[in-house]
Amino acid sequence: MALDYKNPNDWGKSPLTDSALRKQQFKADNPEQWAAMIEADIEALSTSVESEDYPPFTGTEFLATHETIDDHPYSAAFGQFLGNGIDPDIANILAFGEKRFDLISEDFDDPIRQLAARIYSRFEDMGYWDKLPQLSSNIDYDVIPY
Repeated sequence: MALDYKNPNDWGKSPLTDSALRKQQFKADNPEQWAAMIEADIEALSTSVESEDYPPFTGTEFLATHETIDDHPYSAAFGQFLGNGIDPDIANILAFGEKRFDLISEDFDDPIRQLAARIYSRFEDMGYWDKLPQLSSNIDYDVIPY
């Protein structure tokens, strides 16, 4: 059975169905805008990842290529997130100062998400991301929040 975006009986069955119906309705009502949106999506997908503002490596890649976390530009934060059971890739994103707790869980009551938020807020309160990452030979140990 195909969805009919004009049929009121098809609406309200589920958020996923309603989203599909809204997109189909927009596509039927605005074909030029729909084509432009599809073209923009194709262009965005063909954009190189290096041009985006992402951390320079993934957490999993970092752990595979480094013996210690001391070489990480934000090693204290990365180590805290890793040490508390957060996935390396998510820990890496959080270590760079991005508040992406939704990558851990959509549930605000999730204990790991709450723990990550507490760790993040401690680093934020200490101004951890206000300082530029330093070379390992020139570390100011007064700035490392433990």
